Amino acid sequence: MDAIQIDWIVIVIAAVLSVAIGFIWYSKWLFGKTWMKLVGLKEKDLKGNKRAFIGSWVVAFLTAFFLERLESNLGVTTVSDGMFVGFCVWLGFVATTQISSVIWGQKPWKLFFINTGCKLVLFLVMSGVIAA
Repeated sequence: MDAIQIDWIVIVIAAVLSVAIGFIWYSKWLFGKTWMKLVGLKEKDLKGNKRAFIGSWVVAFLTAFFLERLESNLGVTTVSDGMFVGFCVWLGFVATTQISSVIWGQKPWKLFFINTGCKLVLFLVMSGVIAA
């Protein structure tokens, strides 16, 4: 049985980029104010939430790890192919599961587009970086 090669450096880079993009996406400069209004949060609710910060790192790392494993097993070696894999994973799993919050949870479409749009960018960037 062949040894499994895992590129830990690229996984960490992809996770760091994921957290950075999420920080920018949900900042007051982009969609943060609208997002907070739609989910019913105030700025003070987000201050000092260490569990959410740690959780976002864990989720980013796990996502990057499994994207790396998927792309490695598929033999993806170009950025464009990696981004295509990221898009397919996003469309097939992320967008389709998050839309249930609109259908069943009666959340606004605007919230769906903010959250799912962020995930699309994250998956495209992480998958592209991993494949590079």
